[in-house]
Amino acid sequence: MDSLIPSHLKQAYGQCQKLAFGHYENFPVASLLLSAEVRPHVAALYAFARTADDFADEDRFEGRRLLEINRWERGFKAALGGKKSPAALQAFAHTVKIFKIPPDLPLALLRAFRMDLSQHRYSTWNSLLDYCRHSANPVGRMVLLIHGYREEKLHRYSDFICSGLQLINFWQDTAMDIKRGRLYYPRHELKKFGVREKDFCSGKDSPEARRMIQSAVDYSEKYFQRGLPLLKEIKGRFWIELRATCLGGQEILNKIRRMDYQTLSQRPKLNFKDKISFVLTLLKSTLGK
Repeated sequence: MDSLIPSHLKQAYGQCQKLAFGHYENFPVASLLLSAEVRPHVAALYAFARTADDFADEDRFEGRRLLEINRWERGFKAALGGKKSPAALQAFAHTVKIFKIPPDLPLALLRAFRMDLSQHRYSTWNSLLDYCRHSANPVGRMVLLIHGYREEKLHRYSDFICSGLQLINFWQDTAMDIKRGRLYYPRHELKKFGVREKDFCSGKDSPEARRMIQSAVDYSEKYFQRGLPLLKEIKGRFWIELRATCLGGQEILNKIRRMDYQTLSQRPKLNFKDKISFVLTLLKSTLGK
């Protein structure tokens, strides 16, 4: 860490790591699974994205969401230019520079958060995946760059994993998103399974709704698995982190199946037992490599 981070930014990176460790996530974020050299940089990326995501979602920003996202973008650009900006943005701008991350990637994330403010419905899988290309894929590509993986083939595998995980998160948060006025199940799917949007958004369970949710779970699982060849190309502790992330995504899908697709009334969540199971699986996998 010391070799990459100048002394005047250590406190800023420390704040990013505190934020990363303080939030619940399905998937490990800047965890101890990563090497000490890259952990603060992944935390800086997380702080950049998490803060902007909160602007788009958290109740305390109601009425000024777009203002805050725009301010965050201006602060990021200022930090890239060496100008005064919030500590998290100073840390992240430093990460962007030293790892030669194209600024278009973090800016795409901010575009996705703006989309959340105005687009609350998606007509087809393709339109939903286009959202994921902005909201999820840039994160995976930036993490790969931080770890030194720049080959485009690997980045494409990462896109499948990241979009798949984003879809999984949508199905996990179905009830929560409905309360925010958002519905990520494509309208084409509602029509296909005979689900009335009004009924679904009122929390009405039905065999048709469960079949639609089942179809979405199956679709996202197949999409996510198209990126798993990436695991064969990744080495060291990053492999462990990535494998843990994939296990987390798969387990959320397994939980949705075990609860018979009742995500309108329940939110599947990883617990301590799940994480212990992941550790044991990772130990077996690591010993077998």
